[in-house]
Amino acid sequence: MFLPFSPPPYPSLFPVFLLLLLFLPPSLVSPSLTPLSWTSPHDPCYYLDGRPRHCLSEFINAAYGVPVNASFSQKAPDYDTNITALTDLHNPHNLTCWIAPRSPDTGEWVLTLPLGRRFEITYISLQFCYQGEPSDPISISILKSMDYGRTWRPMQHYSSDCLGKFGLPSQTVAQTRHQETEPLCSDPRPLQKQRGGMVLAFSTLDGRPSSPDFDYSPTLQDWVTATDIRVVFHQVSKDTKMAPASPFRAPLALSDLQVGGRCKCNGHASKCRRDDTGRAVCVCEHHTAGPDCDVCEDFYFDRPWHRATPTHPNPCVACECNGHSNKCRFSMEVFQQSGRRSGGVCQKCRHHTAGRHCQYCQNGYTRDHNKALNHRQACQPCQCHPVGAVGRWCNQTSGQCLCRDGVTGLRCNRCAPGYKQGKSPLRPCIRKFRRRKARIGRSYCSELLPECVSYCQPSQVKVRMNLETYCLKDYVLKVQVRGMERSGPWWQFSISVQTVFRTGSTSRVRRGPLSLWVPDRDLSCGCPALNVGRTFLLIGAEEGERGWGPEESRLVADRSTLALQWREHWSPKLRGFRGQDKRGRCPLKSPAAGHSQYLGEVTLSTICSLIEQLTQNPKQASASFSNCT
Repeated sequence: MFLPFSPPPYPSLFPVFLLLLLFLPPSLVSPSLTPLSWTSPHDPCYYLDGRPRHCLSEFINAAYGVPVNASFSQKAPDYDTNITALTDLHNPHNLTCWIAPRSPDTGEWVLTLPLGRRFEITYISLQFCYQGEPSDPISISILKSMDYGRTWRPMQHYSSDCLGKFGLPSQTVAQTRHQETEPLCSDPRPLQKQRGGMVLAFSTLDGRPSSPDFDYSPTLQDWVTATDIRVVFHQVSKDTKMAPASPFRAPLALSDLQVGGRCKCNGHASKCRRDDTGRAVCVCEHHTAGPDCDVCEDFYFDRPWHRATPTHPNPCVACECNGHSNKCRFSMEVFQQSGRRSGGVCQKCRHHTAGRHCQYCQNGYTRDHNKALNHRQACQPCQCHPVGAVGRWCNQTSGQCLCRDGVTGLRCNRCAPGYKQGKSPLRPCIRKFRRRKARIGRSYCSELLPECVSYCQPSQVKVRMNLETYCLKDYVLKVQVRGMERSGPWWQFSISVQTVFRTGSTSRVRRGPLSLWVPDRDLSCGCPALNVGRTFLLIGAEEGERGWGPEESRLVADRSTLALQWREHWSPKLRGFRGQDKRGRCPLKSPAAGHSQYLGEVTLSTICSLIEQLTQNPKQASASFSNCT
């Protein structure tokens, strides 16, 4: 557990820390050096009314109780590498000194202090065991690591010959903002004289021009951040030539090493405690998380994470999912499009909801306006009529189902004005009209609406279904209709091709499941007339109105296509046509201009004639087609 930093127990050392604090911004020091009181009725990270505010963790001596690792650049006698005397409880009346072992060679002593986590360092102080100003040249470097000792960066050099030793001019103040994150070099003398020995103190922000704006300067915030501290004593030699009053008489003797600072919690925590594994972690507030409160906790991703400042606490904000999800992610693209106000995107919406905020209903569900948006049953299933509606989808806001032609109502459950109930599930509502008889050839056919008559029967030219007519067709198929679904101005039939009697040179129809596309206008006029669950003889061409197909590679049936309800006794005659076709008996097709007379202008009389050719019985022919009597 960290011990809060408190004033030294003896008055003579206290002015040193007061001198250091004069150069620090308010965010790095608390109003007093006493630890924060946790008996206060409210959290320091929040105002009394609950609003978040910028807060700081306790100011502590991060080096207290941490063993210091000592190493010498030259081969030296055995010595203890883990030093505890420098970071124990400092008592000027009972000093505990670490004395560097003597060595006949000149070298460098390196003291490394692992802090165990990221700290924002305020000062680093060294106290020597002896009184008196050193008469020998002093050469000391202070370095820091931000990645737990993998890389090191110098923060300050001390030397009586800065230019000769480090190649830097002697200065105590950075001249430019660019230079304020670079190490400076200065002569440490005169050292501060305190009870128990001389003190060398380094302030991380002393002489930095941007230090008053520390809370708004990411550059300076990185400059004071460290996970490890290293102090290097250059050219420490045998003390035979040193003056009697030199602090390096032993040749190096230290009594105390302090590192004052705060846990790096980015303004989102007022406490820093050790977890079950012994690692120091921030007790994060403002819905932040992580060892340094440097990320937002789960579900609080509506805005990007930012460090807290005295003017903007920048708390993490929860995603708005209307109570239908507890998981979300942040999207910078959405955040930019919203004017940098909201960037949360809800994930795994429940209760049949969808959308960025789970504010819409899924397909097949509609909004129940009698319930609040955050209600578990805010989305109800669409109650579309199974016959009158196309599919099970409805408008997510109004609940309006997609109705078939001639059907109306919110749920498509009644016929529109001018329509009456029909017998076909494909056309549950048909137009009201009078039927009259018209004799065509040897059969009688019912005449439908005038617009359908002119559309499906452009001519009354009778065509005999013989081998020549059979050969003019591009495909003759025996198919079973299994289902249908509307797709814009088209109907998509799911069919199963049972027998392929003939296919054109460009057609690739095979036995098995296939999709058949029929224009909506053609189907509404009954050309062709297809019923789900029945088997038909399908006779059509690839030319004509094939361009209406949504894809060139799909099978299309339009007003020029014959769809005859299948009769088993047709099979021998069609197989005979197929055999003659395979033996090359089919004549070559006439030019396109003449071709349309036989194929593009197929009439209702052609259908009746074809049935007669197949059955050789006019009565069976009339029973095979619903419009022939």
